[in-house]
Amino acid sequence: MVKGKSWIAIVIALMLLTLHLTSSAQTVHAAAGEETHIAATLFVLKNESEVSNAKIHWAPVSGATTYELYRSENNAPYTLLQSLTGTTTDDYGLNIGSTYKYQVKAYGGTSLITSTVSPEYTPYILPENLTTFDNTTQSTLMLPNELKVGDTYYRFNFVQKSSGGFGEMIQQTSTDDITYGNDKVVLSYTDHPDLANSKFEGINILYHAPTNKFVFWAHYENSTDYTLARVSVASATPGEDFTFHKSFRPEGNQSRDISIFKDDDDSAYLISTANNNSDTILYKLTSDWLDVDHQVSVIYQNQHRELPKMIKKDGIYYLFSSQAAGWYPSIPLYSSATSIDGDWSELRTIGNTSTFSAQSGSVMRVKPDTGNNVVMVAYRWMFGWAGTQNGTTEERLLPVWFSDGYAFYDYFDQVLYNTNDDVVVPVQNGKLLSQGKPATAQTATGTNPASYSNDGNYQTEWIGTGSSWPHWWKVDLGSVQQLNNVQISWWMQKGSEGFYKYKIETSTDNVNWTVALDRTNNTSYGFTSDTLSSTAARYVRINMLNGTLHNNPNNWYTPRLWEVKVFGADTN
Repeated sequence: MVKGKSWIAIVIALMLLTLHLTSSAQTVHAAAGEETHIAATLFVLKNESEVSNAKIHWAPVSGATTYELYRSENNAPYTLLQSLTGTTTDDYGLNIGSTYKYQVKAYGGTSLITSTVSPEYTPYILPENLTTFDNTTQSTLMLPNELKVGDTYYRFNFVQKSSGGFGEMIQQTSTDDITYGNDKVVLSYTDHPDLANSKFEGINILYHAPTNKFVFWAHYENSTDYTLARVSVASATPGEDFTFHKSFRPEGNQSRDISIFKDDDDSAYLISTANNNSDTILYKLTSDWLDVDHQVSVIYQNQHRELPKMIKKDGIYYLFSSQAAGWYPSIPLYSSATSIDGDWSELRTIGNTSTFSAQSGSVMRVKPDTGNNVVMVAYRWMFGWAGTQNGTTEERLLPVWFSDGYAFYDYFDQVLYNTNDDVVVPVQNGKLLSQGKPATAQTATGTNPASYSNDGNYQTEWIGTGSSWPHWWKVDLGSVQQLNNVQISWWMQKGSEGFYKYKIETSTDNVNWTVALDRTNNTSYGFTSDTLSSTAARYVRINMLNGTLHNNPNNWYTPRLWEVKVFGADTN
């Protein structure tokens, strides 16, 4: 009898262990090799004071036809919020002081493919003393200067020669990181033969504490073209002149876009594109950071990625990059690894297909070194955009959120932040009214219906028929709503990038239409965000009048849209 009781006890223990493992696991696999991850960022609605809304994203699952989104408040059982075909949605009006988790289940038909649970989120009151970054105007992210040695801050400006190319590097100092002066030339084109006719791009200046040196790395070229494809390195004791060491091709490989990544153990790595930007190579630097020690790996081969930027978050390495597309907006992708030596994941999509009319750029903590909040500073090289008559460069700030090797970001017109307190608060101009609502278009093709452009998935698109212009797409919001903002992700063809001339039209009865906004003067490639004032409507129509291609006087584009988002005051 004792033996029988022992056997029963073992069986019960095994059953309890199995139940515990199943209930505590964050990802349940119903099909081999398929998984998803889910994460959210909390945001505030414009002119409100509570950061009590969540923008939720999850990774797409191959073969999934629908997703079910659930929410748990204060660890209560999960309740179903909605079923949808997209991979993002909003959740509004969360309670201050409560904690929330989200669960997503991916289905192929009626079969569960996979399920996963998000990190925990706690809504809060909007803090005071926040700085505003406005993505609709020319803004600059104001971060603390990390180049501080003793009580002195250092920064460096670069001046071109009148004939073009590198002229001088000028050092400025400050004691408060506000007022800078004491200009001093610390490197000149006359200091080394390699500098006589050169230019630098992708400049990285870091402080190496063990040797008390500033270390300078950059992509190095001659002043007239991009045939050299080298890196360059220089160094200086803080306050003294730089010594230019050399320009070279690491391990004999071409090197164009570069960045330097410093790991937690103070080891440093050069990330460099090679073979005409088709490959991305990782090199470890020597302990003094003044040379390449060895090649670690070819992270990407034949992928044509640019602007590689790496960050380490929760013990995982993330590498972000843009598509090689000249100065134009391009497709952002990222990959991740649990070890910097690899293996690296496949390249994954993030954001929309044009980095919201920019290129994937610097990824950084708002509070340097110790901060938890991460942002992508995407670059808009508008001086290089044909047909815009815009000679400026701008940045777009995109808060980034993470989940176990997966990363997500989205667009907000404004982002509030405080670097000292490590605060980042996206601001949304109203609730999302259009997602999943009935959509129609002037024409549609079989597998790309109008509903693809408001399904909550930046990677699905409605496609019209042929090159018939003008062409319209329309959404029915279900009732008359106050409209604040319309965001449109436009289609672009790499090599034939174009921008759309369009009008946003509204109606209360689907018969009589009013032009709410005339954007026939639009010159933004890939993405637009338009503010509407005093506009109440049930129907919103995007009337695409023409497309302007930068390399072709004739518009051969087929009218098509990736995603349309209408925001406003939900009166239901």
